Amino acid sequence: MITKKHFILSFFLISILVFAYAPIASASTSTERISGYDKYQTAVAISQNGWPAGSDSAILAFGEDFPDALSAGPLSGKYNAPILLTGTYSLNIDTEAELKRLKVKKVYIIGGQAVISRDVERQLSLLKIATERLAGHDLYETSIIVAQSVGLSKGVFVTSGTNFSDALSIGPIAAANQMPIILVPAQDLTAAQKTFLTKNKIPSTVIVAGYYDLSDNVISQFTDPELIYGSDPYDRNIKLVKKFSNTLNLDTVYVATGRNFPDGLTASALAQKGKNPLLLLDGDTIPYPTLTYIQSTLISHFKVLGGENVISGSTESSLAELPAEIESVIDVTDSIQEQQKYTPPKTVTVVKSDGLTEEVPVTWSLSSVQTLKSGTYEFAGQIKNYSDSVYLKLTIYPKVSKVTNITAEIILGESYDFPDTIEVTMSDGSTETYPVTWNSNIVPLNKAGSYTFQGTVDGLTQKVSLALKVSEDAKITFTDPELHDAIRRKLHKSRSESIYKSDVIDITTLYFRNDNITNLAGLEYLTNLKTLDVGNNELTNITALSKLTKLQTLKLNDNGLKDINALKTLTSLTYLDLSDNYITNFTPLKGLVNLTTLYLDDNEPLVEDEKYTPDYSPIKSYYDDLKKKDFSI
Repeated sequence: MITKKHFILSFFLISILVFAYAPIASASTSTERISGYDKYQTAVAISQNGWPAGSDSAILAFGEDFPDALSAGPLSGKYNAPILLTGTYSLNIDTEAELKRLKVKKVYIIGGQAVISRDVERQLSLLKIATERLAGHDLYETSIIVAQSVGLSKGVFVTSGTNFSDALSIGPIAAANQMPIILVPAQDLTAAQKTFLTKNKIPSTVIVAGYYDLSDNVISQFTDPELIYGSDPYDRNIKLVKKFSNTLNLDTVYVATGRNFPDGLTASALAQKGKNPLLLLDGDTIPYPTLTYIQSTLISHFKVLGGENVISGSTESSLAELPAEIESVIDVTDSIQEQQKYTPPKTVTVVKSDGLTEEVPVTWSLSSVQTLKSGTYEFAGQIKNYSDSVYLKLTIYPKVSKVTNITAEIILGESYDFPDTIEVTMSDGSTETYPVTWNSNIVPLNKAGSYTFQGTVDGLTQKVSLALKVSEDAKITFTDPELHDAIRRKLHKSRSESIYKSDVIDITTLYFRNDNITNLAGLEYLTNLKTLDVGNNELTNITALSKLTKLQTLKLNDNGLKDINALKTLTSLTYLDLSDNYITNFTPLKGLVNLTTLYLDDNEPLVEDEKYTPDYSPIKSYYDDLKKKDFSI
């Protein structure tokens, strides 16, 4: 039979447990309530939530009034310790049970014996818990003593000691940033505070107060303070959170009433662990600054502090529906040069339901990015509260693998125009143009000889050299009359006119097909030739080609050629057509690694041999790089 006594006892035991409600339905935001039967049990619930495995230290504050307790938040951050509450004359029974569960070795008592008596210390001693009391003659001196214990190297927060709401807002932020809270009077600092400021160098000061809470006299005694003002504590709460948003994790937000101090005070210890802010409600009402802030912020989880008599279930439900949601994500496009180290961005830009953008953390599928090979790569990532993937498109550009030095020739007396750009070879075999600056562009035009100039290439450490040959003019003799006539026609000269080096030095392109040419002797003077088509001729001597090192395109098809040794030096060639000849030795082509087009088909011995099989192995090293070819290996 269940007696009335048993019913009351059962009710009491249930009431001291942590009330963690199931998340309330929302598109992306859940809520959780942390509470107990009273403020002491709520503090215990917060401790159990944040320190399930225990804690070596704990902070003990007076639970019936706020003055000394307000400076405790940052101390909890220093020692990673929960804040628990007690009365004056004896240790609260729920707090005692929690200290035992935590297996606490040391308790920091905030405030003098008038608020937490020596009897409480003795009780702690009987529990074999060491104590250290941080207390002054009044709440102002106590805050200084706590501040010195926390440390001043990161700066301090300053707020009024006559109300608690601003200190509650400051608590988690101060703890997360390792900055103590100094409580001050409205009109002037105490003597102890003035001495403290004189003896200590404080790198930065943030003052949070109402417009008329602190006098100019108080504010002026702090060096270059940053002021956070507001019309009411809720306005200041939001301004403070916005100010430190870059150091906070807004994915989880704590919510407490701004009308009473205990829940917000003890929550500061838990909130600082995750660098989460504390938002204050006006009792059961969501203040307008808080409402608009939540509506513009991406929040995944609310932790509501206190029972429904403090913050109702309907308010909790309303909170879950308010935060902004992610409407879309702006995919990331990035680029890097081959073999450079690359770190994917830690955030992506999202478009929220309020139309504004925000940077949010992203987790990429890749653990590291290999940048050894150029190309375009795509990686997927995930962000909270967004079901689709986000994408990173990374373009790895090839790096410069070779800077080719320049050779040029001019005739004595002519001028030379130094190139403004040079062509470099990239690691993927492509070429690009880079601007170049020469150390000198003065050429002695009255003296034949060879001159070297150095160039600096924009964006590269490699230098480029230009070897310029200044030659005396001379008449050219072409052994083959057909070649002589072809050159003469190119120059629009009559049969009686001679051809000089100065006439041909600037020629870069020749097309002499089906001209019955047999010998290319004399062509070696066309040193700037880049394209030569002498297909469908009767060539027997191509020795002159060995001097034409600037050639990029060469067509020698259908000529009856057998020997191509003259081509060994033509390493600038990218296009070569040797089809329909009698070539059987392709070894001279071995070094022509810049070729992208190579035609070798229909080459066989002059004397027919049914067992003959062409050996293309000399070009095996670059065979796979050829984009166009008419043979197989």
